[in-house]
Amino acid sequence: NGHDVTPLLLLRRVPSDASSSNYGVMSDDDTKLTRPTGGCWMNPIFAKSLPSEAMCEKAREIYENADDCPIGAGLAGTMAEEGGMNIQNNVHWRRIRSLLDDPFIMKEPGQRMKRVYNIGIDIVAAVPFCFQEERGLVLYFSRSTADVDSLRHASNERCLLGSTDLIGANHVIRNARKESDERRENRHRKSLRTARKMFIKETKSLAAMVLNKEDIEELRKQRQREMEVSRGFAEKLGPRRLAARMSCAVHQFGKLIMKRIIISRRKWGGAKLNGPPRKSVIDCLFSGTGAFLTMLALLKMNQSLQVDGRIGFDAGWYTSTLCIVFALTPASVGQPRHIFLAHLWNMLVGLACREIPTTGDYGLPLMWVQALAVALGISGQAYIGNLHPPATGLSMIFASGPKWTWSTIVAVMLADTVVVIISMLYINLSERGQYPMYWVGLGWAGGGGTKGVVKSKVRSLRRSIAPASKQSHDGLRRRPLDGDQYKTSYGAISDLPFDNLQIEKGVWMSR
Repeated sequence: NGHDVTPLLLLRRVPSDASSSNYGVMSDDDTKLTRPTGGCWMNPIFAKSLPSEAMCEKAREIYENADDCPIGAGLAGTMAEEGGMNIQNNVHWRRIRSLLDDPFIMKEPGQRMKRVYNIGIDIVAAVPFCFQEERGLVLYFSRSTADVDSLRHASNERCLLGSTDLIGANHVIRNARKESDERRENRHRKSLRTARKMFIKETKSLAAMVLNKEDIEELRKQRQREMEVSRGFAEKLGPRRLAARMSCAVHQFGKLIMKRIIISRRKWGGAKLNGPPRKSVIDCLFSGTGAFLTMLALLKMNQSLQVDGRIGFDAGWYTSTLCIVFALTPASVGQPRHIFLAHLWNMLVGLACREIPTTGDYGLPLMWVQALAVALGISGQAYIGNLHPPATGLSMIFASGPKWTWSTIVAVMLADTVVVIISMLYINLSERGQYPMYWVGLGWAGGGGTKGVVKSKVRSLRRSIAPASKQSHDGLRRRPLDGDQYKTSYGAISDLPFDNLQIEKGVWMSR
């Protein structure tokens, strides 16, 4: 394209794609993530590759300053909520651009997420760790131009998981060492106070106390008496040891419950974040016109279907959906996949719950059935990852009475199609708006989207069914033996045959 790139710049760009990493730990009251001292690292090659000194200064400011972040808000809090703080061996990937465009994401007051994106960082991976009751989250940042397939490769994710374990272990070791130093210092201060009181009371020097055999013997006897009392208490406990352990467990559980109640009370005051900004008058008029046209089409469609009598729906079900699609267009809950699947799931849940008897001796009250349908609708959407809040009402509507049947599902799917098509045609006429953001949402924009994921899976499948001759080692033909695989000294699996192995110094080696 007329641009010359030297090999040196290419070599420099590759390591600079991995820009920085941060890690934060849960605060003592479990209400926010806080970055400890030394909890950030920035690749010096990335810092030097920035185009201007102003950009370097911005990167340095982001590197040095990081405010506490509540769970569910800001970059770190959002990644912690989506990826889960208690899920081990999990790498959660997101693009910062999509987080900035999503109106449902709470932004931190200092706009740290936007400042990170402005210096060229777009891809972030979150890996949680949990060691000895210490929970935390490590964020790995990369350039927007980095190769997504290489970043999300299994070998690179294993590297991220191992690095996170190392960071978490190092954090626990540093905390334990700090506590040990504080204990040692407190014990030393206590000893100094005791010795000082003894010196003042008996006007003895330390040297005189150490050289006095009677004083040393008295201290030794006192220590022996304390040990005998402790040993006698343990022997006396004897058969009641199990009861003592149970009592200790109940005490610990009670302390945990009280801690959660106290933390819950502290959360009532909120996270002190700013609310979302209002939209301009032009954007509001544009959104209102689109909602008006779509609702008019749904009402006309409903009127036409009611003439037939066999199929129908209520156009009022789509009022909240239109609010999300036209006023919160980039939100993930308003994308076509979520609209279709969430509506379908909640209608099926409602039809299934309707079969629960509500009369007779063993029947459940109708309100219980309705509550169960709503609960299953919400939890099911969250589990399959297709949240669309307005669709939850369908689970209760279908479970409440026999008016809506299987034919209603067809009408709702047709109405979903009308909403998506009109929204796509209308919203894309604007200068900044785009709908949909994705159709299926299985891949990344940098990796070819859903089509790129499918192609990658097909390539992996072809490699797995490749001829055995291409997978042989040094021209050796593998034989189908029962013990064809063995474990190396590191626990890895090898596919070399047994007759090509020898043991040398306790390690399996290949001739």
